[in-house]
Amino acid sequence: MHTSERSILKDQVFLRMALEISRLGTCCRLKVGCILLRPDGGIASGGFNGALPGMPHCTPETCGPDKRCLHTSHAEENALGFSEGLVSTAYVTDEPCLTCTRALVRRGVRRVVFLRPYTSLAEQEKAERSAILGHFNVQWEQVNLEA
Repeated sequence: MHTSERSILKDQVFLRMALEISRLGTCCRLKVGCILLRPDGGIASGGFNGALPGMPHCTPETCGPDKRCLHTSHAEENALGFSEGLVSTAYVTDEPCLTCTRALVRRGVRRVVFLRPYTSLAEQEKAERSAILGHFNVQWEQVNLEA
């Protein structure tokens, strides 16, 4: 297997892992999963979005397709919380928000691979995220698992 084929395979495997862990998410609007890799390529952690431990989970009254959910911690935040040290790559089912982008970059992430774009990101947030990605030279890649 060539290096480029192996790289594509790794992206597919880790994104599928993120998809699987997203099934545990407790948000009614969107279930998100995240897998973090250490600089040596090993798995540092995984996380999904959901309510803080001991807090009630989302309900259709607190979140849904037409409401922004403020009830859950994001998958990236949870994955970072269960890892130690530097992380280099994040595989996420959905493109990270500005706050999660900051947290990932702060911990050393320089490559983010995701499946679905964040469609409701405001222009100001998008510009700030773009500035951060450029400043830290972060690779930001949307991947289609169907290909």
